[in-house]
Amino acid sequence: MQPAALVKGRLTLRVRRLRASLVRDVWAWAERTGRITSEDPGGRRFRRLGSGVSIGFPVASLYGEPWMEIGDDTLVGSHVSLSAGLLPGLDLGPEPVLRIGARCLIGRGSHVVAHESVTIGDDVFIAPYAYITDQNHGYTDPDLPIGVQPPLNRPVVIGDGCWIGAGTVVLPGTRLGRNVAVAAGSIVRGEFPGHCLIGGAPARVLRRYGATGGWSRVAPQVTTRENSMSLADPARTPDMINIMIVGDSISQGSSGDWTWRYRFWKHLREHEVSLDLVGPKNTLDNIRAPEADEDLTYADPEFDPDHDAQWGRPYLSEKDEIEAKVREHRPDYLLVLLGINDLFWYGVEPPVFEENLREFIANSRRARPDLRFVLGTLLQCRKAVDEADFGARVAATNDRIRAVAKDLDSPSSPVVVAETAAEFVAADHTWDGTHPNAHGELRIAAAFADALSSRFGIGAPYPRPYPDVQPVAPEAKASID
Repeated sequence: MQPAALVKGRLTLRVRRLRASLVRDVWAWAERTGRITSEDPGGRRFRRLGSGVSIGFPVASLYGEPWMEIGDDTLVGSHVSLSAGLLPGLDLGPEPVLRIGARCLIGRGSHVVAHESVTIGDDVFIAPYAYITDQNHGYTDPDLPIGVQPPLNRPVVIGDGCWIGAGTVVLPGTRLGRNVAVAAGSIVRGEFPGHCLIGGAPARVLRRYGATGGWSRVAPQVTTRENSMSLADPARTPDMINIMIVGDSISQGSSGDWTWRYRFWKHLREHEVSLDLVGPKNTLDNIRAPEADEDLTYADPEFDPDHDAQWGRPYLSEKDEIEAKVREHRPDYLLVLLGINDLFWYGVEPPVFEENLREFIANSRRARPDLRFVLGTLLQCRKAVDEADFGARVAATNDRIRAVAKDLDSPSSPVVVAETAAEFVAADHTWDGTHPNAHGELRIAAAFADALSSRFGIGAPYPRPYPDVQPVAPEAKASID
């Protein structure tokens, strides 16, 4: 006869096994039943939930579904957070905020938090416990707790075919090209080309697949201050961005000017931005000579002077030339300050101006579909102050610029506005009623720097108050006998 204690122990073990089996069966049933697909009621809350999608149960957090699009056959693991907006129930406007492509995999415990725009391409694999967000807290007031300061949103784009390693953090303003592999545990911020391996904190390019085939190691990055062979021809680094300034006389400048291009370049360099100003020209307009001529008499020539600006240029003609220039010089960003000549010399009315601007953007994108645009608004000039009708045309044209930027803006090819006119006063900031003096140059540079910082996370906002800068010497503008 078996001892009672032994019998009791065996019964207890059987009960425990039965309970454990029951719990596992119930949990497996809950996982199968609780997952979200396009076929059950939970999927109807999404803006679009493609066929074959499965969002695992339990979810860590899920809200803002009307502003989410998820492509066909994408699998989302359990304990994943997907959110659009800061809080449930907010109206985020007519466009989706979180876009996830087809055939993606988002690993267990990951978080994708979108407030303005997070776009994940097709066939992207995200390993467990990754964190992707387009928002960070600001730090403009040193006396206010950081957690309650106004947030800063910068779109995130992850290209098709990328692999995001476990524990990776993708920060606002990140743009990954096609088939980028991100090493586990990396902290990613900035823009990276396609077909490369990146890793580290902060992440940098470790290997790159060359155009002729094969992988090659990339030397450790250093700033342009450390590695510039010359200011006008900086040594390339993997994180370097190409910026082409497109403009008229306001951007080209004339004999003796610093130019706003100089102020802008200097500001970004002070914030350790690796950049190359590109374009077909590097000269000023020589207003001292009786015949049209160009020179290099910059007030300070120690900067990268390459540009695409020319006295008298309008959108009317530049729209037909920009495609070839983009193909040749391969800018990542176009900073454009054009338009006053369209109104003054060519009599273009705002509706036709808008058509030309749209064609300019379309032709630029034909050369580079992922090109980023920063469009400056038309500056105040003496004619706009003295003549009410012309001033009204300038104001109406600026409204058209803002409307076009809003309409054509996209995650893959952003179009933003630099409010160059906001702080610019013709009486104080020009030397002849139209062209910027040193104080005007600062304000133009600041508007473009602010736009790059706020939308793309490049550099920092231009500091205010503005410094008291030296004016251009009168002899620099004097005619040559």
